[in-house]
Amino acid sequence: MPFRSPLTAADLAKIRARYEASADRAPCSYQDEVVWDDILTLLHEIKRLRALALTAHQLRDSLKKPNSCLDGVWEDFRNALSIEPCVVELGDLKSDLLGPAKRRASPKQA
Repeated sequence: MPFRSPLTAADLAKIRARYEASADRAPCSYQDEVVWDDILTLLHEIKRLRALALTAHQLRDSLKKPNSCLDGVWEDFRNALSIEPCVVELGDLKSDLLGPAKRRASPKQA
């Protein structure tokens, strides 16, 4: 099933503006239907962004290191990606399903 369209900064600003206290509305007087619509919209955006992070994690070893002044940026990206909760959770899920990794003896030791 395809994802919803990405939220723009304007979309996020509209959602944020609906929950700001103003002179004519207390911060807790919201309409339930509007609140649930906003929650679902934000959850769909979170799901899309998590999928994007997982895709980047899958591709990171396929993409070559730039070998230029961007090396630091590339390493920062890889490090940030490795601690993303969805990437950590994926690793935990794999280890739960497959069990602990077994090390093979190198051919030199045999």
